[in-house]
Amino acid sequence: MLEQVIVTDKFPSVKALNASEMEADIVTSKRAAISDTAKLLEDTPGVSLYGAGGVSSLPAIHGLNDDRVKIDINGMTLTAACANHMNPPLSYIDRSNIGKITILTGIAPVSLGGDSLGGTISVKTPDPVFAEPGKDILLEGSASAFYRSNGDAFGGSIAAAVANQYARLEYTGSHTESMNYNDGNGNIVSSTAYENQNHSAALSFKFDKHLLVIRGGQQHIPFQGFPNQRMDLTNNDSIFGNISHKGEFDWGTLESRFYYESTQHSMDIGEDKHNHFLDGSVSGGAFAPPNDRMPMETRGRNLGYKIMAEIPFNKRDTFRVGNEFHGNKINDYWPAVHGDTAIAVNNNDARSAYWMMAPEAMLNIHNGVRDRVGFFGEWEARWDEHWKSLLGLRYDHTNMNAENVHPYNPDLLNTGPTFSIDRAGAITALNAANAFNARDKERNFDTYDITALLQYTHNDMSQFEFGYARKNRMPNMYELYTWGPRKMDMAMIGWFGDGNGYTGNLNLTEETAHTVSLTAAFHEPANNLWEISATPYISYVNNFIDADRCSGTPGTAAGCGTAPQTATNSFVYLKFANHDARLWGVDVSGRTRLYKDNNVGEFATHTTMSYVRGERMDGGNLYHIMPFNMKLSLDHRLQSWQSAIEMQFVDGKDDVQAIRNETTTPSYILLNARTGYEWGKVRFDIGLDNVLDKQYYQPLAGSYLGDRYGMNPTAASNVTVPWGRNVAGLGRSAYVGVTIRY
Repeated sequence: MLEQVIVTDKFPSVKALNASEMEADIVTSKRAAISDTAKLLEDTPGVSLYGAGGVSSLPAIHGLNDDRVKIDINGMTLTAACANHMNPPLSYIDRSNIGKITILTGIAPVSLGGDSLGGTISVKTPDPVFAEPGKDILLEGSASAFYRSNGDAFGGSIAAAVANQYARLEYTGSHTESMNYNDGNGNIVSSTAYENQNHSAALSFKFDKHLLVIRGGQQHIPFQGFPNQRMDLTNNDSIFGNISHKGEFDWGTLESRFYYESTQHSMDIGEDKHNHFLDGSVSGGAFAPPNDRMPMETRGRNLGYKIMAEIPFNKRDTFRVGNEFHGNKINDYWPAVHGDTAIAVNNNDARSAYWMMAPEAMLNIHNGVRDRVGFFGEWEARWDEHWKSLLGLRYDHTNMNAENVHPYNPDLLNTGPTFSIDRAGAITALNAANAFNARDKERNFDTYDITALLQYTHNDMSQFEFGYARKNRMPNMYELYTWGPRKMDMAMIGWFGDGNGYTGNLNLTEETAHTVSLTAAFHEPANNLWEISATPYISYVNNFIDADRCSGTPGTAAGCGTAPQTATNSFVYLKFANHDARLWGVDVSGRTRLYKDNNVGEFATHTTMSYVRGERMDGGNLYHIMPFNMKLSLDHRLQSWQSAIEMQFVDGKDDVQAIRNETTTPSYILLNARTGYEWGKVRFDIGLDNVLDKQYYQPLAGSYLGDRYGMNPTAASNVTVPWGRNVAGLGRSAYVGVTIRY
């Protein structure tokens, strides 16, 4: 038989009962239906997704989203290099290259945490497989293709590997693209098209009890539309390198990893938004930049390592100690649109006078750095056949800094045009930049995390678990260092999909979450006929980074302009701010076998249910909290044939945040059907999503901005984006996929 070597980071054996694992066969069965890796997590209790681009959804665990969730890709910690988080970590690995996903909701060991509150999502590529002893060579690979009717989405992947008993060389590549999809009413949802390419190669060596893997790859996204953002992704190129080692010694095991990742990211106004702009002339007080362009560029770098040792001390006790480092650097700048200063100064066209996006690039974040070093220790104990425990302590030091910034036109105030609206805007931007530059921008954070788990196995039918975690997250660079005071500046910042504008806050401090959870799990031990699990939890977050309505005198350090303070039916401008918050909820999952017969196969059902509420302690709701939702599936299996009919219910979103003018969404029920058949080394998948072609609005999909040119969030003009529209969900879509292995 083939010899498989496990290269994944080792998880503590005392693992939370509400941890979920998704193996490669489940990923393969879902491959034809989705292109977004994050959507593989939708069946996990407690996990929801912020809507974004076609391959860039942002996961949330128990209402804690995006940066508050620790996501690692083959042990790499990656930070989005974009003011709108258009390139989140899960967008960097295609679902065709996944061997295993582990989701720890809420209580995660300190060895797998750091700089996060909500839990951990760990994605691994398939473990390397070597030739069996005595055999000269192993050749293997696969090819897959899919098509989806809604949006004419199509793509495929290939994988090839050659190995002997001690070395293995492998390659994987994938391509996915789609046009705009249609909603349940048959209308096109603009700015939902995308194209994505991924390539990865790995060289693995096995010797004695050691394994060394050298992996590198590249991603190219030439375009990705965002229906809930004012901008679209117009190019994203990323390269990475990852070296990992795992070895067994007489005293235990040692794992180490070093990685590097670099991203070149571009945003601009996509075709769908551009086409809905009228003619570029002044209309109702709204102006458009020349050539209808608003280019934004980001250069990001992630660099890190992790070393962890596991030491079995005796039959009862096991210890883990480790050290890790993650360094993130961001340069975010907005290139000038006018190439000639004379045009910007002397042209009497009102548009150029107003926008003045020249002669220099605006520096949004200039040489921003965020370096974090952490040390952790864990003690795992098996007291007897009934009791297990895990106790962990972690310390992190985070240093953040950024260099001075400037607006587009730092030197034109005395020589620029006489249009008063332009001069006021230029003065506001320059004064805000000067105020930002005058402040000390270096910040240092020292944080301590604690995790405690206690498991009790009452008998072979029931288990119980109590968990407590104290977790911390430091501000990201966009929360801390963005400074633009004007409407256009703020409209470019934000990964929330709400259409609002944001500016940073140098006074932010770290978030600290205290989480308590209790899990009760029951199952039928003799024949594994049924199982059920329930996990209630509560989190209290000190200094939760939320937002306040932006106020202040234009041109001052707090210069947020004339932002509306009491508006209830428009987009608004906000400033990041710390507030205490509380979140609580419950996750439930269960399954049972209904009927089994050798001729007709096995019928079973499984379900997941989640509910979460989030509130600020000074009053009001937290933003984008998923309402009660449930999935119920009727499953059938007959030898190599697997089928399912799935019902998804999502309650209406009525608990919305007034500060952001968040919109409500109605409840809905969706029906999906799928079947798959494996014939030797060939697998076929066919399915129909949204069978009834239901018109619905996913609660976290955000505001619909995809069909309008909306650079000014509050301008009164028919070329700007109307407030109050939600992004419509995908209408009926049939899909087919085939995978061939050799």
